[in-house]
Amino acid sequence: MTEDSPIPSNAIAHGVTPQAPTSDHKTVAPEAVILLLATATLLEIAITVFKMPRPAAVPLLLGLSFVKASLVALYFMHLRYEKFIYGFAFVVPSLMALLLTTILMFGR
Repeated sequence: MTEDSPIPSNAIAHGVTPQAPTSDHKTVAPEAVILLLATATLLEIAITVFKMPRPAAVPLLLGLSFVKASLVALYFMHLRYEKFIYGFAFVVPSLMALLLTTILMFGR
């Protein structure tokens, strides 16, 4: 290393220059996610206020809550920018639970 450079002198001699870490992922504006969450919440409120029949309302409400939980986990807990398996490990079991709940509700 030279006194005025934090780069080791042998790295410079071999043509290697350090680069700042970059991110290759696209970011989504938090405002867009918040808008989606607000829209889903308004839909949930509309479903309950307008007294939608229970067999239709329950799967819709479960689906909307799944979408909201996924958005929060993926974007605000930053799972979207981690390895694919972390988001997959959250979304797939949640989706399976939603599907099982809906099937059991109608399986009398």
